[in-house]
Amino acid sequence: MLRITVNDDVQAIALRLEGKLVGAWVQELRAVWSEAQALNKERLCVCLTEISGIDVSGRRLLREIHCEGGVLTGSGLLARTLIEDVTGKS
Repeated sequence: MLRITVNDDVQAIALRLEGKLVGAWVQELRAVWSEAQALNKERLCVCLTEISGIDVSGRRLLREIHCEGGVLTGSGLLARTLIEDVTGKS
């Protein structure tokens, strides 16, 4: 299961993910991400702190989000590892 919380601010939108980014939940995040992009905010962030698991398609989507200008944030070992893997930054 994946919970996506959308925090919409004047200049930014933050998507906070909780749970596992796997299977059908990847498509759910893709749909929410597309809706967020349509709002044309200056900054779109995805917080990965509460992610407890991810599959190959989830990693691929995070890479797409990063390439489209999304900012990946998070703390904790899994979140930092995902961010480093997807963005190539340590």
